[in-house]
Amino acid sequence: MIYVGDPYQQIYEWRGAVNAVAQIDAPECALTESFRFGPTFAALASRLLVRLGERTPLRGQDSMGSILVEDPSIAPPVDAVLCRKNVTAIWQLAAGLEAGDRPAIRMSPAEIAAYADGADQLLAGQRTFRPAAFSLFENWAEVQAFSRTPFGQDLQPVVRIVDELGTGYLRALAQRCAPEKQADYVISTVHRAKGLEWKRVRVANDFRFRGADGSPVPDDDEIRLLYVAITRARHVLDISSMRDELVRLVARGR
Repeated sequence: MIYVGDPYQQIYEWRGAVNAVAQIDAPECALTESFRFGPTFAALASRLLVRLGERTPLRGQDSMGSILVEDPSIAPPVDAVLCRKNVTAIWQLAAGLEAGDRPAIRMSPAEIAAYADGADQLLAGQRTFRPAAFSLFENWAEVQAFSRTPFGQDLQPVVRIVDELGTGYLRALAQRCAPEKQADYVISTVHRAKGLEWKRVRVANDFRFRGADGSPVPDDDEIRLLYVAITRARHVLDISSMRDELVRLVARGR
């Protein structure tokens, strides 16, 4: 029996997932060569893995062309946009539709509508428990105030939609998604993109580049999430929106 796994793709720790491979008592061999992408992406991924204590570099295929996009003015076409949070994915959906694109999103209409329903309840001064992101607040004013703090910035996209366009607009978004096979590109959270790949990927800048305690280095689970995000692309990886933060992170890992 052969067990195959990547401990650095453990991204469901917050749900209680554990690294089961670490509990297997068997001889170990390293699989370090990726057939998905070329040396450019492999080098970036390896520099991230150094932050997690890995000393064996990941290798890419020399025959595969991999283009790393770092200039935000270039904006190449993509097949997938990857986000850390659901609210960022919803914002990317709205931005794509307003730009005339036909995006798909790896969220159900009910999941998107839940943000509108929860906002309506909070606007009426009632508590809500769906979505979970709203469950700690007594009213919408508390959500607005929290979104303006360093700890609540994740909520800013959905707060802006509700404040500027209303919950009706948010509900309409859920009905305007294109099927994935007919879409110009797919919008997904990194968690829902695990195990998938696309030719051209853009990574949104909604990751946490500081630790939960305010330290200048992200927690290990956040670095693992970044690692999964940047290894979904085969030929084009657009990191332009997060270039400066990512460069500082990998520079610390040298």
